[in-house]
Amino acid sequence: MIYPCFAFAQNDDLFSMEIDELLQITVISSNGIEESLIDAPASMVILSESDFIKRGYNNLAEILVDLPGLDTIQTNGTSYITSYQRGYRTPFMTRTLFMINGIVDNHLWSQDALISRQYPISMIKQVEVLYGPSSVRYGPNAFLGVINVITKKGLDLAENHTELLMKADIGSWDSNGLELFSRGNFENVSFDISGRIFTSNEEDLSERWGFLSNNLYNNQKVWGPLLQHQNDGEFYGKYNDKTDDWGLFANFKYQDLKLSFINWQIDEGYGTQYAADRGQNNGDWQRLSKQVLLEHDWQYRYNLNIKSNLLYRKSRVWGNWAEATPDWNQGMSEYSYISISNWNSSNNAIEIKQDFDYTYSEYFRYLLGWRLKRSDLTKAYDVPGYWGGYSSTISSDALGPYGFGAGVFHSTDLNYDFDSKPIPNVPNDNRVQFNDAGIYFSVIYDSFPWRTNLGIRYDYNQIWGSSTNPRVSSIFKFNDNQSAIKLVYGEAFQEPPALQLYGGWSGRLANPDLAPEKAKNIEVILMHNSAHWLHDMSLYRAFYDNVIREDAINNGKRVITGFEYKGRFEYSHFLQGQDNITGYIYYTYTNAKTDRIYDHNKQDWVNQTKKLGDISPHKINMLIDMPFYDNWHLNIKGNYLHSATLYSRNPLNIQNIKVASCMIFDASLSYKISSWNFTFKALNIFDRKVFSPGVGKADSGNDFSKRSLGFINSLTVEPGRSVWLSVRYQFDLK
Repeated sequence: MIYPCFAFAQNDDLFSMEIDELLQITVISSNGIEESLIDAPASMVILSESDFIKRGYNNLAEILVDLPGLDTIQTNGTSYITSYQRGYRTPFMTRTLFMINGIVDNHLWSQDALISRQYPISMIKQVEVLYGPSSVRYGPNAFLGVINVITKKGLDLAENHTELLMKADIGSWDSNGLELFSRGNFENVSFDISGRIFTSNEEDLSERWGFLSNNLYNNQKVWGPLLQHQNDGEFYGKYNDKTDDWGLFANFKYQDLKLSFINWQIDEGYGTQYAADRGQNNGDWQRLSKQVLLEHDWQYRYNLNIKSNLLYRKSRVWGNWAEATPDWNQGMSEYSYISISNWNSSNNAIEIKQDFDYTYSEYFRYLLGWRLKRSDLTKAYDVPGYWGGYSSTISSDALGPYGFGAGVFHSTDLNYDFDSKPIPNVPNDNRVQFNDAGIYFSVIYDSFPWRTNLGIRYDYNQIWGSSTNPRVSSIFKFNDNQSAIKLVYGEAFQEPPALQLYGGWSGRLANPDLAPEKAKNIEVILMHNSAHWLHDMSLYRAFYDNVIREDAINNGKRVITGFEYKGRFEYSHFLQGQDNITGYIYYTYTNAKTDRIYDHNKQDWVNQTKKLGDISPHKINMLIDMPFYDNWHLNIKGNYLHSATLYSRNPLNIQNIKVASCMIFDASLSYKISSWNFTFKALNIFDRKVFSPGVGKADSGNDFSKRSLGFINSLTVEPGRSVWLSVRYQFDLK
């Protein structure tokens, strides 16, 4: 701003700040502009590069477990993790908008935030986690909140300086990671570029749950001749869940122009997601994101900034899948219709947008923007020979030996000899093209001690129509700007993903008539700085309509009431001459109610108000960071989840089975000398055997004496103890 009331604190190391500086750290994710945390009209959690180093984080997925207001499940499946923000249980992690420097990186087709091990930690300057609807600024799908990764920029270095950073990780289950990050700043030109590769055999969890047993993976009656086949050199018939991920990210800036690249691919098995009598977890399920952004950032005079963006995106998901569907004929339930299928969905979009930031006076600031987007997406998966699915390479007349598809055989067959792959780009007869447009306007009135935000956004989509969403907030600052009360009301919408609009097959329904989900959220936030603590409390009530369920129907309403406490502390060290002891305590209360539950007797959804399920009502996250002997840091953190009722679709729900309460402790010990940093980390120190709810339909049941009731495991086996060693070296070059 050109009329700042307060100087923003630099964010180089949040833990090196005094507590009374934390409210002034700079954030950008709430309004899309730089403003202090106390002025942001939202509840937020900020993590710095220093946090990542001291806590020993090796990937972005690890941070979600430590955050308030998120229930996170690690399946290592079609999504590495699924995280429900503020108690909103969904089939995928689609209702949280995930961004890199403000560029949305959710998958184009599924809208899933595919947060795995592909993002380099060494490129990160700051991660901003925003809670609550944010459609005014970001449009569709900023439904429950936003996670925005802010990367380090070459422009932040002194002129004619270059930095090179290397990071290597080794850990349990033959896990290996390598990162490179470099940035530089020269006259009129700056750059930053980073890359990461990660491989792992992942933990063998076959003994922890009956429907992951190797006895089922290798059952001849279930799998028949498929056990003669292999994937990546490993025969089917045992638990095998390998990972091979990589990512490349770059920004090049010349004067007012910036060219940005995002390019990553994850290749992972199916982990613990599917029952072993229905799907082999030895597979290659691959997802890809490619993005190219051209941005022009123009400062006109002293009070008008115009940003113009042209963005091209490509998202793809593809891979193989070995399946056994129980034979439904009388007396044949031990046997299966079997298949090895290859799947593909290719998608792309092009988007142009502009954002205007006009400071009218000391008190008024206006924000205006528009965007146009053209999407070209797959309808149904291209999956040759699979149960009558769409195929680019196999004729629809090729019904196979049993009439279900050219690739569907029976486990009593002596051989399985079908192999057909789809072409890389899904043909036009299985694609949908559409335009959508949006425009927003907001005004900020800032006259100490008050700061008010008023905003509204209109979006139109050729498929599902239009949506108008307001956001209103008022902030009152007091106690010498060390305390604030915020009242926030916001609305948002979630557009139906093409995966559920068109992407059906025999195992999942599609519905081209799906309508967007709608959210309304009212929230009170209190922030207060004391001598040793920064207290941040949020009380909210959210109303959701047109809920899209896992079987592609708009079905029901939800009301979620919650309270989040976020406290950061800092105390003098008990050893003289040492840096301060720092840490946090987070508490989350969530009461999620739905007006529709699944009746297992009727095999249908019925009207009844009950707990949504799969959401822990009480959650506590704790951390303490203790420096000693100048160069050492000991970091201990614990995460507690109270027992949770299961989702009504889960057959374990009618047995009154709950997910048990659990407390997991992690620890890291880091040592810094010169440009080197060494970190030893242990996750789940006490090797607790923990279960989380199943994802999606979670319909396998728990009767291990017979075939599972459905494909997806009713409970998710979480990883046991793992140990990691990270080495980081930084070159600073002139």
